[in-house]
Amino acid sequence: MAHIANLPMMPLIPTTSSNETKEIAFKTAPSASKLQIKCFLESFYGLEVQKVRTLIMKGKKKRYAGSLVAKPDYKKAYVTLKNPLSFSHNPFPFTFTLQGNKNEKMLTTHS
Repeated sequence: MAHIANLPMMPLIPTTSSNETKEIAFKTAPSASKLQIKCFLESFYGLEVQKVRTLIMKGKKKRYAGSLVAKPDYKKAYVTLKNPLSFSHNPFPFTFTLQGNKNEKMLTTHS
């Protein structure tokens, strides 16, 4: 498993609105196995993985200029964690506020 660091994984946005999440969805390469996904998440991110469920999503096919164009297939992995992960309510904690003059901008954080 020397090539485990090259495994492309993109987290998908969780659909639940709660603060603590026990299941996360990832988009990964179709060749990735459940064991590779589990080892990658435990070694690279330090997560404790309980189980991994996968499914292969077929790429969408569209007509473009009279020919059929297909997006590539990908694998979706649903990872159940042993310990829940907590996310903040606001995914963008920084906001710009305008001062008196329009050229003066201030960066503030939410607390």
